[in-house]
Amino acid sequence: MSLKAARYARLNETKLEISLFPFLSIFLCVMGVLSFINVLSSFSAPQKIEMTAQLEQGYKVAYQIFSLPDGIIRVPPTKHLKLLQQAVKNSKTVDQGYVEVIDEIIRQREQTMSRLERIVHSKKNSIMNAAVEPDVDDILDTMRNIRTLNEIALKTNYLYEEFLLFGIYPNGGQAYQKIRDVMTLTQDARAISIGLEPLDSNWTLNLKPRRK
Repeated sequence: MSLKAARYARLNETKLEISLFPFLSIFLCVMGVLSFINVLSSFSAPQKIEMTAQLEQGYKVAYQIFSLPDGIIRVPPTKHLKLLQQAVKNSKTVDQGYVEVIDEIIRQREQTMSRLERIVHSKKNSIMNAAVEPDVDDILDTMRNIRTLNEIALKTNYLYEEFLLFGIYPNGGQAYQKIRDVMTLTQDARAISIGLEPLDSNWTLNLKPRRK
């Protein structure tokens, strides 16, 4: 009787075993679907990059120009210009007329930034719609202002130097080339450092409001 009881017990133990294979199979299928959706979303959803007016590398500050198929977006820096202006006021050897020159450049740049901010805050428009055709006079004025600020900073012994940083979107090479062609016409551009950054077509520009 004990032998039969032992066989019966082993038989019952075999019947009570539960296989996890169906559960694991369903779990892996779900994980595969979720992974596929995640990968698909990474390709379809536009990634955000922040376009800031105050891109700095030490004492060097970038004047950013984004080149798109429809034109360019200029993002001039303004953060340190008040400090440069104050350094001119405190100097006894620098021409005080530079104070008004810097003041006029600040006014022009703040108007440009205000226009961009209005587009960003608008519910109907995107910052990408702010692109305009490169204007020869605007390009020449930009080169002249950058060179003027750099020379004023040098004379004042103030650590500040602006450089041009181009962000090139796919099919944005035509607008970029137009700017470079205009730059060859002026001596101002030869004294300015230039950087170039290729941008992905899925990236959109995100301009945060300036902090007062």
